[in-house]
This record gives sequence, C-alpha cells and structure tokens, in this order.
Amino acid sequence: MLVPTAPRLYTVAEVEADPIRLNSRLGTYTNFVNLLDLCAIAIPSTVRGDGLPSSVTLIGPSGADGFIAGVAAGFQGRSPASMGVDKRSPTLSPQATARRAGDRIEIAVVGAHLTGLPLNRELIELGASFSREVETTQDYRLFTLPESIPAKPGLLRVAEGAGAAIKAEVWTLDPAGFGDFVAKIPAPLGIGTIRLSGGGAVKGFLVEAEAVKTAEDISRFGGWRAYLAAR
Repeated sequence: MLVPTAPRLYTVAEVEADPIRLNSRLGTYTNFVNLLDLCAIAIPSTVRGDGLPSSVTLIGPSGADGFIAGVAAGFQGRSPASMGVDKRSPTLSPQATARRAGDRIEIAVVGAHLTGLPLNRELIELGASFSREVETTQDYRLFTLPESIPAKPGLLRVAEGAGAAIKAEVWTLDPAGFGDFVAKIPAPLGIGTIRLSGGGAVKGFLVEAEAVKTAEDISRFGGWRAYLAAR
C-alpha cells in the first residue's frame, strides 16, 4: 500500500507553537503501522511547486521489509526529489540504489523463499532486498519435493523448449549474506545459473535430477504460488 507520508509540512515555528496537535497530525497516514504489526518505509517522491520536497510511504505486511526496501530503492532512483531539503544529499541513481553489481549478488527463488512464504524470513534476516519478478525461459520443469517441510518445489533444467516458463523472484544479497544463505541450502537443492525469459541469467535454486524422478511435475501451473492456490 502506498500513502502520503504526512498531510503537509510544518515550519519549526508552527510546531513550537502547537507541538502536540501538529506532531500528532504528522502520523495521520502511518500511526497504524506499528499497531497492526506492519512494516513501512518513507521515500522522497517529488518537489512541490513551492520548492519543498514531498514523500510517500510504502506499507507492507510484517516480514516484508526486504521486499518494500527493494521497491523503495527503485522508486527513489527515479525521483527528482533530493534526500535533504538543503540539497546537500543528492538524489541516488537507480544503479546506486540497487547497489553496484560488485556489492550485491542476485539470486532467484521459486518456492518457499518467495515473498510472504515460510522461508522468506531467511532472506530478510540476511539483509536481502527484493529486486523484481521474473520468468525463466521455457527450458525448466517444476516439481514438488516429497516430504519436504515446509513444502517446497524443485526447479530442473531440461532440453531447450521442452519445459515451461516458471515464475520467480530475484533478490539481492551482499557477498557475506549470499555465502551464508547458500551454505544452509539442504540437498537435493543447490545453486546454479537460471536463464531468464527476455535474456540474461541469475544464480538461483535448482534441484538434482535424481530427486524428482518420482515427484509430481507441476510445471503446468507456471509457478509455486499458482500451484499452492490450486491445491
């Protein structure tokens, strides 16, 4: 959900003259966030006609910190507003807000690590940020992994054009976080290179072929969320 950060700006003199009422007004659109166990982030949005900055606030469910931080980074990179009213804090470019490639490593997730699903917290705890939603090329099959707790799928590379496009999310981690994350991945899952529809590739979850010989092929759903919804 996106809301204005505050109804309006107040001068220091106005707040000093009526501190309780005006400070209370500043939280008009956001006071409920903590009370409802939500998360939020404020982002400079544009410059008003009088030259002062304005901002919006992104609000998400508990645990979606990394997701909304990633969305906010992309939003801020395209905003004409500076980070400070005195103009000494420059607007960050999309490349800067997404972090330089050498600083962050992209990883595609297709199952229980998707936003809002049981293992997404593992990414959040390592400081991961959501980057974007993607689809694989049509060279993959998606299978349920029997007896996995929580339930999770396995993505298998197949012959070119012999599979389906599978929906995924791309998240970014710093090198240390990426290493910690990969070290905890249990067999038969592992990290490989996943080819994306439209070009390009990222690191992401793949499964050993031996592990899915008797597993249910759920590629027809096009992704783990659609499979869970149908089930």
